[in-house]
Amino acid sequence: MSLTSAFGAARSGLTTTSRWAETVSENIANANNAAYARRETKITTSSHGAAQISGVARAVDSALDGLYRIETSRTAKQDAIASGLSTYTDLLGDTESNDTILTRLTDFQNALSVLDVTPFDTGAQRSAVTAAQELAGSLNRAGAAIENARTGSRDEIFAETNGVNRALSHVAELNTRVIESVPGSPSQMALQDQITAELDALAERIDFTMRTDTNGQVELFATGGAALLTGNVPQVLSFDADTGVLRAGDVNITPDTTGVRGLSEGALSGKIALYKTVVPQMQAQLDQVARGLIEVMEAADASLYSGEPGLFTDAGQALTDPAAPGLAARISVNARAVPEQGGALWRIRDGLGADVQGADDDNTQVGAFIGAISGAMGFDASAGLGDNQPLSAYVSGLIATQNNTRSQAQSAAQTYAAGAVAIQGQRLSFTGVNVDEELQQLTAIEQSYGANAQVLSVLSEMIDTLLAAAD
Repeated sequence: MSLTSAFGAARSGLTTTSRWAETVSENIANANNAAYARRETKITTSSHGAAQISGVARAVDSALDGLYRIETSRTAKQDAIASGLSTYTDLLGDTESNDTILTRLTDFQNALSVLDVTPFDTGAQRSAVTAAQELAGSLNRAGAAIENARTGSRDEIFAETNGVNRALSHVAELNTRVIESVPGSPSQMALQDQITAELDALAERIDFTMRTDTNGQVELFATGGAALLTGNVPQVLSFDADTGVLRAGDVNITPDTTGVRGLSEGALSGKIALYKTVVPQMQAQLDQVARGLIEVMEAADASLYSGEPGLFTDAGQALTDPAAPGLAARISVNARAVPEQGGALWRIRDGLGADVQGADDDNTQVGAFIGAISGAMGFDASAGLGDNQPLSAYVSGLIATQNNTRSQAQSAAQTYAAGAVAIQGQRLSFTGVNVDEELQQLTAIEQSYGANAQVLSVLSEMIDTLLAAAD
């Protein structure tokens, strides 16, 4: 090798180790930055034997990125369902709770049984009316809570939609900056880190697939296939609360809709499921309890004329068919049995349509009430809890089923979250910074630098010797 070639190789080696050291130092400085992808220095050897850097690349595994994001989306959907139901199911209680619709129903049935034995006792009459009011009140509270859950899910859908739109706009802006930057430059890689972080956060809201175009820009699509972002043009998401339709631009991407190339996971999908399906069905089940109470007590009351309300009413009125949604929140005890509202306690014994008080020892009507509320009654099977069964069995099934819906969502969220954590561990082992490994590289850099410096020193001495000899 000539002196010139040797000088060139040594200088190239020093330049290479210097740039390599910069990359390693940057890695170590960002070891605790979760959004940072480790930089890898690509070192090659020229035809003259000189070491040179052919480029610096980000450590990325697109497959692991995609797996992590889908598990994140799945977790977020189930967590949205569980958290959206938490306030309601806490109020509803479970089959072991001491204050539920079921316990209030049992209290009312027990009060009627006492009244059946002592129909003349005004204390027993008062207890029966009070128990009826408490039963109606428990349904009112549950009905109000489930309505609040639906209203809350609607408001959160709009908030999530706005969050998605902001994220898509930000990624579009970053896309523009990516194509304006020098390919492979530190500034471009920093922008790509930002995009990765933005997409990780977006995965909590929606599920999507990603591809990179020839210009280095990311393109995003709903898992079903609809475009969300192409180049620097994001589609604006919008939600129609009346129809329950979610759109990206003009394209229907409503989750869990047949024939739609839309979303299926993420917090937005979970909240839409609550708003469109889960909460309305729970409300329908509650309303079936209220309807059953009103209907059987009307049918069992021999004192009523057609169209007159019985012991339980729809906000003071007789039951209509079909009743408007929210009946559980409106059910109330007929004022004609409540002294504080101008009524009389004895009507719980004689019937709500009675104008004059009957015999003190006549328990005929009370017995009819007991038989009606204890026997099997018809329910709308479309509510999901069966049709012909006693009211107590229906209420017990309602409490168990609705609590199970929440607990299943919680369990699924925990399972998916564990999967996301495991995948993130693999992802970080590939893309993250291992400080020990980086320090080992610094040692190698130091040795390489020393070797190249030694070569230059020897070459310098040789040249000095030659020059001295020439003199």
